Amino acid sequence: MSGPILTIDLEKLKANAERITGICGKRSVSVTGVTKVCCGMPPVARALLEGGVTSLGESRMENIYRLRASGVTSPVMLLRIPPLSAVEEIVTNVDVSLNSELSVIQALSSAALERGLIHKIILMVDLGDLREGIWPGDLLNVVSRVVDMPGVKIAGIGTNLTCYGGVLPSVENMGALAGWADQLEGKFSLDLEWVSGGNSSAIPLLLKGKMPSRINNLRIGEAIMLGRETAYGEALTGFSRNVFSLNAELIEIKTKPSLPIGDTGMDAFGGKPFFTDKGELLRGILNVGREDVAVDGLIPEEPNLSILGASSDHLLVDLTAVTSVPEVGDRISFSLNYGALLAAMTSSYVLKQPVFPGGVISSPRSVSIFGKLSSHGRKCLRRAVEDLDLNIVKSEKVDLGRFTPLLAGRRPLLTSALADMETRSESLGLIMIDSTPSLGLSGKLPLGRRLLSTSLGLIDPEINFSQRLSPENIVLLGVKKADPDEASLIRKLNIKTFTMEDVDLLGIREVTMRSIRRAASGTGGIILRFSRRAAGPQGLTSREFHFMLEILAGSDTIRCLDISGYPMDSEICQFVETALGKKILGR
Repeated sequence: MSGPILTIDLEKLKANAERITGICGKRSVSVTGVTKVCCGMPPVARALLEGGVTSLGESRMENIYRLRASGVTSPVMLLRIPPLSAVEEIVTNVDVSLNSELSVIQALSSAALERGLIHKIILMVDLGDLREGIWPGDLLNVVSRVVDMPGVKIAGIGTNLTCYGGVLPSVENMGALAGWADQLEGKFSLDLEWVSGGNSSAIPLLLKGKMPSRINNLRIGEAIMLGRETAYGEALTGFSRNVFSLNAELIEIKTKPSLPIGDTGMDAFGGKPFFTDKGELLRGILNVGREDVAVDGLIPEEPNLSILGASSDHLLVDLTAVTSVPEVGDRISFSLNYGALLAAMTSSYVLKQPVFPGGVISSPRSVSIFGKLSSHGRKCLRRAVEDLDLNIVKSEKVDLGRFTPLLAGRRPLLTSALADMETRSESLGLIMIDSTPSLGLSGKLPLGRRLLSTSLGLIDPEINFSQRLSPENIVLLGVKKADPDEASLIRKLNIKTFTMEDVDLLGIREVTMRSIRRAASGTGGIILRFSRRAAGPQGLTSREFHFMLEILAGSDTIRCLDISGYPMDSEICQFVETALGKKILGR
């Protein structure tokens, strides 16, 4: 992809999680891994869980839905104080929530009672940071009113420090929290599961051995993500600090003055820019800007490169002192602070690219091909792919093993492509070019009409690939018709859908680019399935099919082709060649 890319080294992330859970585990402290800075990205959550965190912490319901739809079943803690308007969805989707407002707890109680549920709550105590929390003098009164509420259970107490007022965890305030826990258990006969002592800013106190033994939980995000504690901003020994890296492409390199010429006014963001005269500079422009990331939080990985400034779409850098001058088209990498990471993860313009164990998959190691072809068609396809491999090796110097097609006869996507995907360590996205969503819920429907619903465990829970094929990375393209139940599922599961009306409005190029970005973001590549039903009257033309596949081939994201929905031998060989990178002039 040509836009900014945020790489995420999941192995390093898991190792950081293992280190922090090891440190905490020696002191009988459980770790809630906070995924909010990554917007609840499922591969990140799985890496934290593999690293030993016992639960996940999230502040947005959208992110919690994202985790659940992707097959993450671990306990989830809602970190943000619940809004009164969302109590119904909280009690049905969240295991435990942090609370401080009596009226909200009452509403949670009623909502849970109506649904026959018991919702766990952690009462937050404000120990001086002045963000959320019950003031200590009011705590006993609040507990006395909550303890008998049906539908909710006081499962713990907690506090939050350093986020607003900058108040540091100390022996005194952590001791106060521990004291309140003992007092509440004694006075109200409670058995508190959690006494949660805060976030990454509590790590220095823990490492010094001064954390009260009553504190048994920490909600850790930044220490795992960026390898540093947040009380003093110090790097943690043995932790990786380069889990995340943002890289963008150089789109211009020019020698220009360091001072603008002419009278200056406000910049694009209403500020008055200031410049220092450094003479002429070798200036580079990258295709990333303030709309993508918090520029002030970027740290160039090249020590002799410096950032001059940014507009909404461009980042200006000084290349004058760089030892090896890059060229237009090269990519420049940056590490990020917490604010920059949050902005990049939130931006839809930044492609998120996990680095899975064994290294980042920047180009296909293999492309598996599944389809329903005649014997003659399979021979033609095998011959076409073999010829294409030889051409690629000669012209692009790509290893012969780049494409290792597996012609699987009549095995459909469900039993072949997804089963093949299960042997990989990474999750994959899916672009499904078809006239219908394939989200039917009746087992009596033909497989083609219930392909996705079956794959996502909506028909038979025993068949569920959602942990490797997250609904957020599924794109339906060329849809002409959807039943009401299918439309409802598309909205519920947040499946991106481009109807033929969207294709006509946006154009096939824009629709394809948006599809790639959605399907590839946070995955190791894309499964591409196309059905002949998407073509024909009011559907996609043959040329549109080819154009989409040309763009997909250029993106280097295809890992698997499922052609079982397009069984015409003469056309499918041409489509596969295009998808694997064949060009008219052979280059």
